[in-house]
Amino acid sequence: MSEHSVTPKEEEVETIDLFRLLEGMWKAFGHYFWLVLLLTALGAGGMVLRSYLSYTPQYVAYATFTVTSGSQGTYSTSNYYNTTTASQLESTFPYLITSGSLAKIVADDLGVSSLNGTITASVMANTNLFTIEVRSSDPEMAYQIVQSLIDNYPKVAEQVVGDTTLDPLDESGVPTEPVNTVNYVNSAVRGGALGLVLGLGILFLMTITRQTIQRETDFKRRLNLECLASIPQIAVKRRAKGNTQAMVSIYNPHISQGFLDAVRVLRTRVERDAREQGRKVLLVTSAAPGEGKSTLAANIAMSLAMDGQKGLLMDCDLRNPSVREMLQLQPGKGVYERLTGEAKLDEVFQYDKAHRLFVLPGGKPCSNASEILDSPQMRELLGSVKTLVDYVILDTAPVGMITDTAVLAPLADGAIFVVKQDYAKTGDIQEAVEQLSESRIHMVGCVLNGVTASSGGYGYGYGYGYGYGSYRHYGGYGEQPARTEQTK
Repeated sequence: MSEHSVTPKEEEVETIDLFRLLEGMWKAFGHYFWLVLLLTALGAGGMVLRSYLSYTPQYVAYATFTVTSGSQGTYSTSNYYNTTTASQLESTFPYLITSGSLAKIVADDLGVSSLNGTITASVMANTNLFTIEVRSSDPEMAYQIVQSLIDNYPKVAEQVVGDTTLDPLDESGVPTEPVNTVNYVNSAVRGGALGLVLGLGILFLMTITRQTIQRETDFKRRLNLECLASIPQIAVKRRAKGNTQAMVSIYNPHISQGFLDAVRVLRTRVERDAREQGRKVLLVTSAAPGEGKSTLAANIAMSLAMDGQKGLLMDCDLRNPSVREMLQLQPGKGVYERLTGEAKLDEVFQYDKAHRLFVLPGGKPCSNASEILDSPQMRELLGSVKTLVDYVILDTAPVGMITDTAVLAPLADGAIFVVKQDYAKTGDIQEAVEQLSESRIHMVGCVLNGVTASSGGYGYGYGYGYGYGSYRHYGGYGEQPARTEQTK
């Protein structure tokens, strides 16, 4: 094999990279198609405007005539137009007509400092038929230049070929229509094409510079972590009040089989790791808001319960508790009130019959979540609930934003890291994982969430609204437009 030959494996890598590039550009187009359309429209409009502003009508005046030499008139016997004379006139006429000396004579004749026009001359080969054309933005000036050239040509030609006589055969008169026109359609097409190329170029740069997690293999390659499962993106209508089937859950009969299978795979791997290592308290988190950690935490707990285990879902995202609303539980006290001594355990510990799992909802939002979670009361609460169930699933705040999850991590036996496909930057994910690892918590693995069909995985489109804000300051989340349920 030669030094530069490519193995099948290398060819496959190159093909996959090209495919991912095109896939990334298609996704970027889906998000920023308006930018491409805007640049295309601006390019088309700009080129049309440029053509309009730069357009100057040009008029052409011309005259066709014969040129003979001698003083006895055209075709007289004494000055017969022989081949030698024709050849001489043929070679000198264009030069003389366009010469600077004749142009100066014509300018003086017309009373202008310079000629507003371009002069060209042509000769029909081996004849004494000559044509003068003058192109100018002023039709009257074009015609006057032609007439002056005919009148003054003999003066200049006399020094070269002797006496000459010009006999007009045809002339244009003062031109009335410009010879150049603007094709605005072509201008729009050219401008639109330039705008389209620019837009696609921007998408290309965005794609090659965007470092996100796209596939399961990216976890090992970029984060050195195992991917436990790929969860498909699910289409569910916006939640209506009282609609218990609106949540993305394994108990929703409208959820696709692909989602059920993916959650089952995730539960099997999580349960095997927990059973082999004796882990009972599992923390579920992400690098940023909007990656679907709460929905996955709930479904892990549900799937464990479906497998015959007692699963407890505990809302430890005290700044922005969402489990109660997500499961559509009745308003009441929760983890915050239990940790602050405002409620007893039996007042907040619930069993959700609809989803067949035990629940400790979050309670009232607070701004000092880190302080409350890093307290003896929290350790006491976890110790108590561990005796009541088989597994405790902690839905925690995003790691990359605040320290709530980091202070809670030492109390958990393992962590499951949720990464939404093509969402958070790889660098932010790496920082979040490193921050979590500082607590020396066991990393069970990562979950690739929201996988679309174009990525070679599942494809079930997402979409019902469940608000989830971004951390604006240490006190909690700022208000944000409604997002999809799985993006919580």
